[in-house]
Amino acid sequence: MLSARLPEVDQSVSIETLLGVAAQATDILNQIRDAMLEPYPRKSAPTFTSSQVASLCGIDKQRFQYLTTKGDLPAGTSKGAGRSKEFTLEETLNWIRATKERPRRPEGKRGRIVTVANFKGGVAKTTTAVSAAQALTLLGRRVLVIDCDPQGTTTQLCGWAPDAEISDDQTLLPLIYGDRETLHYAVQETYWHNLDLIPASSSLFDAEFEIPAKVLNDSTFEFWEIVRRGLMPLTDEYDAVIIDTPPALSYLTINALLASDAILLPCPPEALDFASSTQFWHLFADIAKKLPGVLEQKRFDFVNVILTKAKSDDVSRVVRGWLQKAYGDRVLPFEIPESTVPKGASAQLSTVYDLSKPDGSTAAYNRFKEPLDRLAEHLDAQFVRAWNQTEA
Repeated sequence: MLSARLPEVDQSVSIETLLGVAAQATDILNQIRDAMLEPYPRKSAPTFTSSQVASLCGIDKQRFQYLTTKGDLPAGTSKGAGRSKEFTLEETLNWIRATKERPRRPEGKRGRIVTVANFKGGVAKTTTAVSAAQALTLLGRRVLVIDCDPQGTTTQLCGWAPDAEISDDQTLLPLIYGDRETLHYAVQETYWHNLDLIPASSSLFDAEFEIPAKVLNDSTFEFWEIVRRGLMPLTDEYDAVIIDTPPALSYLTINALLASDAILLPCPPEALDFASSTQFWHLFADIAKKLPGVLEQKRFDFVNVILTKAKSDDVSRVVRGWLQKAYGDRVLPFEIPESTVPKGASAQLSTVYDLSKPDGSTAAYNRFKEPLDRLAEHLDAQFVRAWNQTEA
């Protein structure tokens, strides 16, 4: 229960006191995280029923049972005394790869890079980024997620505690300092098969001081190329790279945007969020066009706006119209609704894809998850198109 007593008006607070507050809050967060993940020290992936596996593979129950009897694919594990089976994530992905008719990434073509960005916090940017990455693996893709936000929420959702488990040497910092030339050193496996992570921690804030210091010392330093140059050698190992950015047009955000092949902007249909989105495009374009060679050479495969936390009230309907007029076909024809489902999942440091079964109403779960599935399908279709059109 919250205390009913207000703090003293003249209570002074020192920096040392704030350090103590930070330490106490971090300790409480770690206790909560440990309790949520008991009895395991790390997040575990969900399991899948036979029906779920068949659905993900796009085959009917009869075909699924036939393939099970052949013995070429994982048979799953019996649940209880009944005939029902459950499959691990890795077993499920084996089924998907073997049965899903989806174009493979051609030899010699690299994975495509999508940056999820918005100036404004609270727009479901991080959960959209991580959910899209998980959903892409369920389409048979191998995915790398990069956390560029010092808050480390993406890192948390991928099963790591940013400041407790992640050192500076595992983040983007060594690349930014110039100690490393590629990002291979930073790649971490996660609890989710075929999804790797380059994590973040609060020390990543140092990048916002280090990068301008480099520019001050060398006016020819191409600060916007740091992440792209470090990331490109990794793209042959993945089908997709999803970058989550801080809610600000920082040096890291500029790096992420200019390293990417595509931009996805999550935006709730609210007036302030729409206004913020217009500022995002203006400021990013104004900065980008002043950087040598960017205006002439930079091209994105696609740029999309996805409506998030969408409500069905009159105000949201009006703002939807504004967004449609402003961005036209760039607004995706599906939206992620306002729902209690992500709130329940995020309370467990999870996404909707981490839930083996709906935590509450099945209808609400399906309503929330379906547009995320469609988002992954859309992204994947764009990747395939790019692989067929680009030289590398």
